[in-house]
Amino acid sequence: SSDVCSSDLSDQSYAELKQGLADKDAEKAFRAAHTLKGICLNLGFSQLTEDVVNITEFLRAGKLEGTDELFSKIQTTYENTVAEIKKLD
Repeated sequence: SSDVCSSDLSDQSYAELKQGLADKDAEKAFRAAHTLKGICLNLGFSQLTEDVVNITEFLRAGKLEGTDELFSKIQTTYENTVAEIKKLD
């Protein structure tokens, strides 16, 4: 339902992932990516899920190298997904 989408869209995990990466805080970014992964899985966002799973594994290992490219893909897919959902409301 759109209620589920709306509440998930208000989740802060994407913003926290972005901030954690900006702060070079792998632990904060990992927690946010892990939460975002669960949301993507629950809502069936397969392309976004794949990219978030990849960044989650980098961050789980405490690695920040390579996350810029992954986050760039996530950002594009996330923004496109949110725009499509908002069209439904």
